[in-house]
Amino acid sequence: MTLRKWSFLFYTTLLIGALGAVISGTIIGQEKMDGGFANFGMGLIGSLIAGLMFSVISQMGFFAYLTLNYLALSVLRRKSLWLGIQVILIVLVFVDFVILRHDIFAKEEPILGFVWLPLGLLAYAAVVAYFKVKATNASAWIPTMFFMFVVTILEWVPALQENNVKSMIMMIVPLLLCNTWQIMQLHRILQKKESPAK
Repeated sequence: MTLRKWSFLFYTTLLIGALGAVISGTIIGQEKMDGGFANFGMGLIGSLIAGLMFSVISQMGFFAYLTLNYLALSVLRRKSLWLGIQVILIVLVFVDFVILRHDIFAKEEPILGFVWLPLGLLAYAAVVAYFKVKATNASAWIPTMFFMFVVTILEWVPALQENNVKSMIMMIVPLLLCNTWQIMQLHRILQKKESPAK
């Protein structure tokens, strides 16, 4: 990856994070005209700053996954083994996401109500993985699912700890947009230009 390509990915992801935060801020009603234009402007600026911060978190998670992926493949030396481990981790994170949130925030409520959120995130990850596979090859399915599900949840932890719906929406929209953009751009920025035939 050249410095130019990395700069492109960095700045475009920042922009997407900022736009995503404005979208999520609008969804939760953070930017309202009730208090006048000044309050609307402050809400917009706050969303933009939050989006930039979420974008940086997303990029840290992305490069952490790339590093983990490289180390795992170097140590295990078998791609199939690393893919199997990622599948197991996806299942474990899904189960933990449901059980831990249920036990911490609402032991009295039925656990089934806590399944829909990770299920929705898993479905979104599957859609991204589908398009990633179409753009590359079938071997990209599991890594994309792992990144979009497991890594996104790890990045989302600060908002999940608050258990506040508005905070969770405010953070998850930029994270998903940034993570989707990065994973879908990875094969493009790593693609080597073919030398012209002589």
